[in-house]
Amino acid sequence: MIRAIRLFLFLAVFALVSRKTVAQKALRIKFQDWNEDDNRIEVRSWYAEAETNLGEKWGLDVVGLVDHITGATPIGRPPTNDPDEWLAYLEEERRAGIVTLSRKADDYDFSFEFGLSHEPDYLSRNYAARLARSFASETLTLNAGFSYLDDVVDSNVPGGPGLGNQSKRTPELMVGVHRILGPKATVSLNFTYGQPDGYLSDPYKQISLTEILFPGDPTREREEIFLYPENRPNERHTFAAYLESTRFFEKLNGSLETSYRFFADDTDLTGHTVEVQWFQRLGEKFVLRPIFRFHQQNSPDFYRTKLDNTGIIPVAQPTGAGPHYSADYRLSDLRTLTYGIKFTYFPRQNLSIDLAFDRYNMRGRDGTTSQLMYPDANVLTLGLQWEH
Repeated sequence: MIRAIRLFLFLAVFALVSRKTVAQKALRIKFQDWNEDDNRIEVRSWYAEAETNLGEKWGLDVVGLVDHITGATPIGRPPTNDPDEWLAYLEEERRAGIVTLSRKADDYDFSFEFGLSHEPDYLSRNYAARLARSFASETLTLNAGFSYLDDVVDSNVPGGPGLGNQSKRTPELMVGVHRILGPKATVSLNFTYGQPDGYLSDPYKQISLTEILFPGDPTREREEIFLYPENRPNERHTFAAYLESTRFFEKLNGSLETSYRFFADDTDLTGHTVEVQWFQRLGEKFVLRPIFRFHQQNSPDFYRTKLDNTGIIPVAQPTGAGPHYSADYRLSDLRTLTYGIKFTYFPRQNLSIDLAFDRYNMRGRDGTTSQLMYPDANVLTLGLQWEH
């Protein structure tokens, strides 16, 4: 909490100091509380962003984020009556920052971004560049971008030896188009291709195998469940397509924003996400925004709830080579629903305060994974934005 307050104060001072030298700037602050039912995971996030101009064509954007995570999460073993057998309790903090330098010219925009995220067992560096070019009196914009994640994962989880620090790299290429269809409508379409490689397993996720001890000994023979680290492929090819449209309805004094995202990779994992938002203006100072989001996915070919009767002999530590297996419920056939409401108040023309509440539901679809694995959550968000 203290670190988050320090972060906010630093960015606020940054924005105020820049006020003396440049004409345009912005400060955004946000707090979010993700709280899963049944005392599962709670994530409290503090976010702050300061944006300012560096002359007529250059701009600087600085973002800071602090996440505090507590609670219990499934480790991969099928649920039992004893939560300690299939839930792992954790408490950790993540600190992240992003610096973006951008340049606006007459017919193109360029930006370069560097990000750093640190957890006790995970370090991530992010590099990204984006170029956008406008045509047809700025009603058509073509954009392209490249990003590269350079991560270091500490695989030495509590409770057992690991492989030490492991590298994970994720290059991604994005191309897209944005079109203004008129004074009341826009549409955009983006495509992204990625090729993650390296240590792609989750060191905290395991999979169970029932083994017979002392076979043939009638006095000692028994079944016992053993847990092994998951073993995901060490390379993937991912593809995503994102379509978004907005439409303003003058008679209703509101606008509709819809989007669809398709995701697939080379392990047969596919996902579909549909989101609908309505922005309703209530006078000069209030905006009401209901939201509905639907997500459905199919599991990859290596997802299993356990290794029993598969013929797979698990390895002591993940190698990335086949056979691959994971019991992470987040990879299973599932669907999620998110619905909520956001209320925004404009006390002044350049100042807004918003409060949002969302309800999140997740359910399994394969008929095999226990429904106890899937969490429901309440999400509370409070934000403030100031521009000058």
